[in-house]
Amino acid sequence: MVKLKIPNKTKLYSIFVLLFIFINFNIFISQVLAYRTENIPGFSTQDNIYPNESVEYLFYNNIVFDISTDTFINLNIQYENNIENRQIYFQINNSFPIALNISSKTSMQNFGMPQSPQGPRKDDNQFRYGYNCILQIKSNTTIEHLVISSVKRASYGLNPNLKYSLALYESSQDSWELIDTSEVLNETTSEFSLTGTVSNLQADTEYFITFYEVTEIFNNWILVIVLIIGALGIASLAILISKSDYFQYLKTRTVPIEKGAHRLSLEEVLENENRNKIIDLILKEPGIHFNELLRKTELAAGNLVWHLDILETYKVIGKKRIGNFIAYFPYYQKNPISNLDLQLSKSKLTLEILEMIEKQPGLWNSVITKHFKVDHKTIRYHIEKLKDLNLINFKSDGRKKKIFPNLDSEYFNNKNS
Repeated sequence: MVKLKIPNKTKLYSIFVLLFIFINFNIFISQVLAYRTENIPGFSTQDNIYPNESVEYLFYNNIVFDISTDTFINLNIQYENNIENRQIYFQINNSFPIALNISSKTSMQNFGMPQSPQGPRKDDNQFRYGYNCILQIKSNTTIEHLVISSVKRASYGLNPNLKYSLALYESSQDSWELIDTSEVLNETTSEFSLTGTVSNLQADTEYFITFYEVTEIFNNWILVIVLIIGALGIASLAILISKSDYFQYLKTRTVPIEKGAHRLSLEEVLENENRNKIIDLILKEPGIHFNELLRKTELAAGNLVWHLDILETYKVIGKKRIGNFIAYFPYYQKNPISNLDLQLSKSKLTLEILEMIEKQPGLWNSVITKHFKVDHKTIRYHIEKLKDLNLINFKSDGRKKKIFPNLDSEYFNNKNS
């Protein structure tokens, strides 16, 4: 018979005490490891950051970089040596360990880019880059969730009285993309932090992050000028068409005309000297307004109104209100883009881009650029034309801005009728 030796109460008590000390010592050690500060004498460092650990790196030139993570990160970070007085915080959540490289420079050119991407755009806002610090991040695996934050403090390059937005750029894009940015109050310091979130940053892809100053456009005169310029942009598609080509188009088109009180033939309308002068001016300056026509034709106001009415009735010209002005354009049966002189290279490319978008809705700029094998700025110019003509819509899909035909526009309604 085997006898079991049961420890006495004193021994059991000692074991429990030792176990309690061991557990609490490990908790204490983990808490100590969870928060640490590293003083970096220069502008670069390499470090391992463990799950649920937060590290504050204090670089030379009063640069502060904070990072916290729920996964293991092998971090390499380097600042350009002329950057000073900047602070940024990263919070990373991921399912897999990460090898993360971060570089920071004052401009995109310093990253070796031949030209900077376009600034961000949104509503009636203007965006100015004045932060002088751009972070480039690249990881060996997808980063599922990244929170970026910075204290809104003048000494860190962020004026507390101004409005800012974080922006993200990826090399396949044409321009910076705004990140929804909120201002969060720290009740302890009574300072605001600018905070934004991005998700699913792809592996082995270079991303750039910075702040843009936001200014609202509120001057009505500026708005009127923008509208006029936009209208001229619409009309500029037809600027180069000659009068003889335009007259040939007018004579061969099939469009119903209600003459009303007028009993003229189209030939009689086009042969009149004063109306020819008006047509010349409108073809040369699409978007020209009434007072300018009055000045350049040297006709009496009543006489000019009479000739404009005839030209509108016979659909030789059209008009559109832009702000407080009435602007006059060559008349087209459909949207101006559908009846351009297709021998004009720019107009032809605009039409071809629209047809490509109609056949393959959901394209984005880089795909169109690759298809036509022209400079991305040229494609952007024609995309803007189509946008101004209200022929296309945009829809964001992650970091891509996909382009769709605006099937509700007059152009597509006429085309499909």
